[in-house]
Amino acid sequence: MSHSEFNCVKAAPIFSQLSDDIITQLVNISVHQKSYPAGSYIYEPDDDLSALILVDSGQVDIFNINDSGQELLLYSLHAHQMDIEAALFTDTRHHHFARAKVDSQICMIRRADFQKLLQQNTSLAIQMLNTYGERLTTLEQRQISLSLQNADERLLQYFQDMAAAKQTKTFQLTVTKKELAASLQIAPETLSRLLKKLTRNGVIMLNKREVTLL
Repeated sequence: MSHSEFNCVKAAPIFSQLSDDIITQLVNISVHQKSYPAGSYIYEPDDDLSALILVDSGQVDIFNINDSGQELLLYSLHAHQMDIEAALFTDTRHHHFARAKVDSQICMIRRADFQKLLQQNTSLAIQMLNTYGERLTTLEQRQISLSLQNADERLLQYFQDMAAAKQTKTFQLTVTKKELAASLQIAPETLSRLLKKLTRNGVIMLNKREVTLL
């Protein structure tokens, strides 16, 4: 399937409610389908965050490295997901790594171009303020919810989010169980126990790395 620059920008949650006219203006300032081979880095700590990143295809892992030199997976980005949206609004630097797990195509909107467009279009500026405020509220509520969840609830929420993102109740785990455990902040042995519990209770069906929500 050929790449649609319009649909790529429109698929980004922060832009999804904007008018087609404004999406077209955003397409005109965006860069599309920059290739990153598996294992290559999109950014590293202290890199200048000058662009919003949109994953067109592939998978990008966002991780940190602890004092012992171990990688801690924070989250993974898949097709139509975005990262560092705050880069459009603030001049800052990152503290994490972003690495292509498989060959990936990345689209970008640079902050300088985006802010120039904001200056030229007051309607866009107002809409983006409202949209960004709503997203901050949603993220804050989600963070509070996660902090109150136990390990069982965090794992099930992860599966539900994956199913919603892929629009199917059956999907493949794109991370290893060790990576999944790290991202959910639970021990690997606890993850294995919880997977067996969810399977035994008829909540999920597990076939190697394929998960089905029942």
